[in-house]
Amino acid sequence: MTRRIVKHANRRLYDAQVGRSITLLELSDLVAQGERVVVELKGTGEDITAITLLASVIERMKRRPGALRAQVAERLASAVRRAVLERPGHSQDDVGEAPVSGEASRPERAGAGCEAGREG
Repeated sequence: MTRRIVKHANRRLYDAQVGRSITLLELSDLVAQGERVVVELKGTGEDITAITLLASVIERMKRRPGALRAQVAERLASAVRRAVLERPGHSQDDVGEAPVSGEASRPERAGAGCEAGREG
């Protein structure tokens, strides 16, 4: 079953299942525990699940900056970029400049720069 979360105009997330507001960190924990969630804007019902989950990842990273290796962040950024470009009606202008010579998408490039993101 999918858990419905409603985002209010005041930016609060309301979890109807537990009958209270939840934080981005709690939302992240729900997903990590295997819960399927959908996040909708109150009033319009617009599905904002993807952007809200990304915000929850960013919130977690603010609290523990070294926890996500640069390699994982690069792959996530590339996946988001591809997803935007694959949507009908979206173009290169929606995602900014393309990587130089496609370097970011080459497999041998995937591990480059990940040393900086590791905790030592």
